Amino acid sequence: MLRIQGTSEQTYEEAKANAAVAAADLDLAIANADEIRTTLAYTKIIAPFDGVVAKRVVNRGDFVQAATAGRTTPLFTVQRVDLIRIFCNVPESDVPSLRVGLSASIRPYGWKQPIAGKVTRFEGRLDPQTRNMRTEIDVPNPGNRLYPGMYAQVALETVVHHNALTLPASAIGTDGSGRFVYAVQQGRIVRQPVQTGMSDAGVAEVVGGLSGDELVLSSVQGAPAPGTTVKAVPHI
Repeated sequence: MLRIQGTSEQTYEEAKANAAVAAADLDLAIANADEIRTTLAYTKIIAPFDGVVAKRVVNRGDFVQAATAGRTTPLFTVQRVDLIRIFCNVPESDVPSLRVGLSASIRPYGWKQPIAGKVTRFEGRLDPQTRNMRTEIDVPNPGNRLYPGMYAQVALETVVHHNALTLPASAIGTDGSGRFVYAVQQGRIVRQPVQTGMSDAGVAEVVGGLSGDELVLSSVQGAPAPGTTVKAVPHI
């Protein structure tokens, strides 16, 4: 009886070597697949947020290189439109009343109704040139009616005076003796001194000199002289 031990051991070693080669080939195939998958991923550009492409500077068929190859021009400009950030400059006189959460009224040019918002953040420093503080207001944009780059008028409710007596700013005149309005008493125009408070958007607060029951001319410019007989017509 013969034992062929050497042949069996040789076959086993060859099998182990073939298995090692197969495992190495598998690892190489997996690495190649990962490399191809990574290369294919470069064909997709994924934005860090949802939005719209506002500007495109490449077209189909253009050769695109990495920024490290010398190209520094962006491929696209993507803008978020579901939330619009509004910037405004708050004067130094109103800065002490500025705080996060302060109510704001935003009226884009061409809009009839304002949008309500709240102060989201502010710089915490004044611009040394303008003496204003940069302030930001984030406003939801349902329907995408607001567009980046639009201009708007912003009013912040830094101080609220309830039941204030107000007049059009045009109704209040100023001279060397102070501020005044032209009122109608007993069918004649009289000059009535007044004291004013806050003013905003063409409206001035009257804090003294009037009770609120007087008939006042809506404008001091071109008004008849005091003592002139007139027939009062209320302005609605």
